[in-house]
Amino acid sequence: MYIRQRKETKPVEVSEDFLSPKEDAKLEKKLPSEGILGCASGRFWKILSSAVGATVALCIGLLTSVYLATLHENDLWFSNIKEVEREISFRTECGLYYSYYKQMLQAPTLLQGFHVLPIQKYLEPVYFYIYTLFGLQAVYVTALYVTSWLLSGTWLSGLLAALWYITNRIDTTRVEFTIPLRENWALPFFAIQIAAITYFLRPNLQPLSEVLTWQFNQFMMLLQALVLFILDSLDMLPAVKATWLYGIQVSCLLLVCALQFFNSMILGSLLISFNLSVLIVRKFQKNLKTGSFLTRIWKLLLHLLLVCCLTLILNNVIKKILNLKSDEHIFKFLKAKFGFGATRDFDANLYLCEEAFGLLPLSTFQRLSDTLLFHAYMFVLLVTVVTAAVVAFHNLSLMTFIDWKRIMKHCDPASLQSEGQTRKRAVDLKPETAYNLIHTILFGVLALSTMRMKYLWTSHMCVFASFGLCSSEIWELLLRLVHLCNPKRIWVMRYSVPVLTLLYLCCKSWPGMMDELSELKEFYDPDTVELMTWINSNTPRKAVFAGSMQLLAGVKLCTGRTLTNHPHYEDKSLRERTQAVYQIYAKRSPEEVHALLRSFGADFVILEDSICYERRHHRGCRLRDLLDVANGHEMDGPGESDPDLRPADHPRFCEEIKRNLPSYAAHFTRVFQNKTFHVYKLSRNK
Repeated sequence: MYIRQRKETKPVEVSEDFLSPKEDAKLEKKLPSEGILGCASGRFWKILSSAVGATVALCIGLLTSVYLATLHENDLWFSNIKEVEREISFRTECGLYYSYYKQMLQAPTLLQGFHVLPIQKYLEPVYFYIYTLFGLQAVYVTALYVTSWLLSGTWLSGLLAALWYITNRIDTTRVEFTIPLRENWALPFFAIQIAAITYFLRPNLQPLSEVLTWQFNQFMMLLQALVLFILDSLDMLPAVKATWLYGIQVSCLLLVCALQFFNSMILGSLLISFNLSVLIVRKFQKNLKTGSFLTRIWKLLLHLLLVCCLTLILNNVIKKILNLKSDEHIFKFLKAKFGFGATRDFDANLYLCEEAFGLLPLSTFQRLSDTLLFHAYMFVLLVTVVTAAVVAFHNLSLMTFIDWKRIMKHCDPASLQSEGQTRKRAVDLKPETAYNLIHTILFGVLALSTMRMKYLWTSHMCVFASFGLCSSEIWELLLRLVHLCNPKRIWVMRYSVPVLTLLYLCCKSWPGMMDELSELKEFYDPDTVELMTWINSNTPRKAVFAGSMQLLAGVKLCTGRTLTNHPHYEDKSLRERTQAVYQIYAKRSPEEVHALLRSFGADFVILEDSICYERRHHRGCRLRDLLDVANGHEMDGPGESDPDLRPADHPRFCEEIKRNLPSYAAHFTRVFQNKTFHVYKLSRNK
């Protein structure tokens, strides 16, 4: 039955297979009351469906949070171990991030304020911290759910996205064993941001609905700016909304800069330079979307070239004015990674030798295929990419079509535009779908090139695959290709395929999840516990410690001692200091090492056998090898070194100091030793 809705809502589109216009008019005259009742019934079911969908979203988010928290507890027996063991479990840079929270709690004024809170009677501070992060995972999953729901129009899609996220946990998140990482704070808000933009790009929004929630992350926002640029250039996005989003991004970053005490690194970000360049070039290149097909292609290429050149010029000018060198190691790393010349830069090689910054392993796709996620994703991606290519071609050739018709027929421009729009609607792609399509492609390129970034792609992969399986537009297009298209078949495919997929996931994953939840382990690292206990008991509170970045983060957290360096690697001076401290693992004389460490005020140095005798990496990627090459020395072990490298004048410091020779004993006194760590006190003689 055809129902005419109120004027402020969009009329329901009905296929010609149902009723002819005359039959429709007769039916409306004959059954006016039934039309009203049908409309009210439709509204009721829509509200009920939305309420059920929202409830399911909240429940699945909370269940994910509880599931991850339980895995963390089972893996470490976190509730039963000592406080120092809990803190050691926050390994590497995780310990550094948690130390700031602990430092804030222990500050006299903030501590007094914290004791006012009644929550401390029921919850220890460490649990407040980790539960907050597990709670953010509930927000993350809910945001993914909502994004998929917005794209497909059914909350069943959101449920499938959330379940895929959970069943592919190994590749979608690492929060249960790296809780305090910055990505675990950032990604939930980034997911909210994507959901907000997806909603913002929908047509016919009321003004109050165009409020966005932003997560201020310059690098991820640069990806979003690139997405907007591509869609705007191909005329697949309303130009006004693109301009608004460019402006909002720049405004948000400037606000963050002010809130972070005018952090100059934000001003030197590529995002600000790129967005300003796009707005400037658009201002001067006004006729970008006019002309013949080939003319528009050339204009787009010129537009791209101008934006890229202006971005680089602006970025370099800003960095020179502000004397910014914080991210230069990233560009050296990228240059070497993509084969534009080898580098001996210590910082760049430190990234290149880490597996996390290598290519995405093929085993990832095997795991994703076991849950059908990768297969569904590639199916949806193929369909939407082909659709986007057709729409982009139509958009680029639309003006040529209109101009030719105007010349040949002298028709009214308005009617020609309408004819062009009708021509374009044969295959269409919604702006919000196009936005998420380009997003997932850029995420994929990033993940394939750098494994560490896969968590961005895999979570969005869940959203995009579930949307496609529940999308009426995609199933309509496919059924139309095989000449089987009608509303009933579209409805059947749209709901049967996701339901069958959900059933498959439940049957396949449930036993494994139950096994995970029943597996009980316990944290065990006696050597590190012994080290931290000794430092707390036998060194002054103001003592300064030198050592590896990862270990010193734990020293700061567990003991509160002052450090010479730590894992915050976005600061040039700190990177240089770290390389200087790491000479304890290079071939340097005791006098040189002592002078370097004392120049940073170090009182104690911690040596680790796991670094001095490292076997995890192959030759050329061991930390001692990176230091040797940076110092111009030949590497140890069998194998060839570059011809310009020379033998070192001194043996390796971390090995030779253990012999307690007079030249070493004059500067370093061993004060602690166990199977893993050796602590030496530095003499204060000149």
